[in-house]
Parts: sequence; C-alpha cells; structure tokens
Amino acid sequence: MFAHRFHTMDRGTMNKVIREMEHLSRISAVPLLHRSHPYLPDITRDTSDHLKLILAKGSLTDHRQHEYLHVTVHSILRKAAHCNEILGFNWVPQGAESVARRNLTKLSLIFSHILAELKALFPGGKFQGNTYKISKPEASQFWTNTFGQRCLVQWSEFRAGLNLVHPVGSGPLESALHSTVDLTCNDYVSVFEFDIFTRLFQPWNTLLQNWMLLAVTHPGYMAFLTYDEVREHLKSHIQKPGSYIFRLSCTHLGQWAIGYVTSKRDIVQTIPHDKPLYVALLEGEKEGLYLHPNGVSNNPDLSELSNPSAGPKVQVSQEQWDLYSQMGSSFELCKICVDNEKNVRIKPCGHLLCNDCLLAWQKSDGHTCPFCRCEIHGKEEVHVLSQPEAEEQITASSDASSSLTFDLTKEEEEWIRQRPLPPTPVSGSSSVASAPSMPSTPPLPLSHSPTPFGLQVVPTLTHRLQLQANDVIFGRTEASGGTLNRTPPLPPRIRWDRHRGKPPFHST
Repeated sequence: MFAHRFHTMDRGTMNKVIREMEHLSRISAVPLLHRSHPYLPDITRDTSDHLKLILAKGSLTDHRQHEYLHVTVHSILRKAAHCNEILGFNWVPQGAESVARRNLTKLSLIFSHILAELKALFPGGKFQGNTYKISKPEASQFWTNTFGQRCLVQWSEFRAGLNLVHPVGSGPLESALHSTVDLTCNDYVSVFEFDIFTRLFQPWNTLLQNWMLLAVTHPGYMAFLTYDEVREHLKSHIQKPGSYIFRLSCTHLGQWAIGYVTSKRDIVQTIPHDKPLYVALLEGEKEGLYLHPNGVSNNPDLSELSNPSAGPKVQVSQEQWDLYSQMGSSFELCKICVDNEKNVRIKPCGHLLCNDCLLAWQKSDGHTCPFCRCEIHGKEEVHVLSQPEAEEQITASSDASSSLTFDLTKEEEEWIRQRPLPPTPVSGSSSVASAPSMPSTPPLPLSHSPTPFGLQVVPTLTHRLQLQANDVIFGRTEASGGTLNRTPPLPPRIRWDRHRGKPPFHST
C-alpha cells in the first residue's frame, strides 16, 4: 500500500552528526540550561558516543538499518541546528527567556528519547531493530502482522495500520495522537516508540480510550516536563493537599511518574510499577493521595477503564422488542445459530451476530455479511441490552450519541420471520462442516446499515471521550460554546513544537 524508499547512509553524514553532538556536549555555564536531568550536554555526549559505537561495530549493510539511520541522523541535525540557534544569541528578547528555556528543555527531552531509542535498537552498537521485542503480546502481534520486521514506518502508514484495529479518526484528535506517539518528533513511528506508547496506555483492547482519557481530557497530564519542573509546578498548589500531575518518566521510558502534594504539604514524586496508570490513579484516589488533578477540584472518573468488557452497548427498540416477543424469541440471541448471544457487530454494515458464527462464516470463505452481503471490513465487540429503555431514556441516548435511528422495514421484518436456520457451529472446532445458510430474500438496502433493524446505539465511553477531547482541543465547553479558562486553544500537553526553523520567541 505504501512505497518504501531505499535510503543510504554514508560515514560522512554520520561523522557530521557526531561532530554536532560533540559541539553541544561542550556547552556549559549557559543561563538558559537547567542543571538537571536530562542535561543537554550529557545527553548529546552520550548520543555522540553511541553513534561512534554504531560506526565501529555496525556493518551498515541492512537496508532497514540504512532507513532508520537516515531518518534519525537528519532529525538530529535539524534539532541540533535549533539548539544552536537558541544558544547562539547573546541577548534574548525581554520576556522570552522562559520560552527559550522551555524550548531547550523540550529539546533535551527529545534528545533523551532519541538516545534511548538508539540504545534499544542498536544495543552494543549492533543493529537489532528487526528483532526488537515489544512488551505487550497483543501490540507485538499487531506490529508483526502489519509492518513485519520493519523498525520504522511513516506516520501516515502507521495511522492507516492502527486504524484497522483502533479507529483513529482525523483532525485534531489525530494530531494529538501523533504528538503522543512520535516521541522523537520526526514524523515516523519506530517499533520502540510504539512499545513505549502501548506500555503507557495499556491494556491493548481499550488503548485509545485509555489514551483519550489519560492524555487528552485529563487535566493532570503534563507532556515534556522534567523532575524539577514538576516540583516547581506543584508549588502553586502546595496549599491544596492531594493535588497531582503525571508525566512520562525521563529515566524510565514506558513508565509514568506521578507528582503530588502530601497532607504535610510536601511534594513527592513516584513511579508506579507493574500496573496501568489508571489503576494507580484509582488506588491513589482511594488512599486520598491523588484528589485534585493540577489543582482542579473535580477528579475524572476512571472507573469505566477498569471494566472494558462492556464495549459499545446496543439497545433494542420497543418495536423490535415487540416483534421478537410475538415470535417467542429474544433479541439478544444470534439469529444464525439461535444459541449464543450476539456479541460482535460487523463493520461497516452494523449487523449483529455471535463471534462463533462470524468465524465459521469467514472460515468458509465468506467475505461479505451473511445478512446484507456488504463486504466485511472488520468487527467490534458489543454488549447487547436485553430490555428496551424507557422512551425518554432512548431519546436522551440518541441525542447524546448523535446516532441515526431507522424504522423497521417490511423487508427486515419478513427476513426475521422467514429466515432459514442453519446448523449451530461447533464451538472450539478447528474446521467447519458447513457454512451458515444464507437468507433467500434480497440484500437489505445499505441505507439501513449503520443501525440495522431500528436499533438504538447507546453512546460509548469512546464517543463521550471524543466529544470531550474536541472540547479540550478547541478550548470550548459543550453547553455554551465558550472557552475553557484552564485550557488554551491548543493545549501544550498534547502538542509540541516540531523543532524545525526558528524558535517561537523569534516570531513577531
């Protein structure tokens, strides 16, 4: 689907980037530099040393190695030029010192991420990017199935691949996701960066829900902060014990660091080990430690992340309920095997059946929906509600989700009443004796496919988070359309400068 360009990496370019790193490593006593980790001279010196090791022990013959080094060293050169431009001024415009210092800190963190990636993909100087092991099994299987043994893919290709299993969407949310995943700011995603992202926002089955709730809409998330900056930030909330913020750990990539104000008004920072962030935040809330994210009184409810099995909820309409009652059947039963409950929805047509029947149908070379013959592009797990909601609840749910509702057509009703019943597939069997029988009636009109048979779709956590995320990104409230006082039009916590061209304080 995507064309891959073959890059070559020569020793001259490698030596040039090494010289640039050595130049930055000799910078000291600069007022704009904080003497804390990650300290820019230390990071650039270590980067220079590791690049020398790659030159000494790497053969530079693997084309995947060539592609990675080509992208990485040119990214380093751009960021080094940005650093030199900031540091090269003897005088910074009044009021721009903090902006320049913040940019240098972000560049130091990005260089730190690049160094960690180089060490992970070139341990001991030898390229092992094609055998890098992703920590989470589901994430590892996705990367292998989608990108093979490649260690680096362009953002557009990564987004297209991820969209097949976790719909990303487009617009501001895609940009926010890009900023979160692309730690090294080069418009590519490495296998190392993907590993970090999936470890931070585990578990895999609710990956983007976790990301939206923890990194987009949560007021406690802070991107590109150092240990010292967290302490300085929390000093403004020192009189409000339980105030907390969290960030990516600089020293332990793939783990979170939480800073909070104790009951004694001390500032403590901790790294929760061996547990997802939302679990640590829920436990801290119960213990009275994490109560006020960034000093805000209302703590986001993370309890839905601890119960991901519910999935999108599908609500039967009253008319559909009455029809099934007349038939002596129930809506939640799969209408192919009439044994299991419906638990998957076919994409894009939206028809429901059980996973066993769908697998049996696909194993028998069925590439279209067994109900409407629409081509199958994927599936999602759903939870079918067995009782219709009250009319006012259905109306509220429909309004909240902005979903369309369709009336039951004669073709649909006739299909339900007269459909032939196929044999029940054998659970756990590796082979399927016969495919599910197909109805003899014509395929249903695709205009009815988004919510078939008059179904109401209850808004999911993902849908609610998308609405909330758009409000945060655009700096508005849903009710009034006004701006949120605590959030700028494009929050810096989900975005960073691309570190190309002039630093922000040059703008006029």
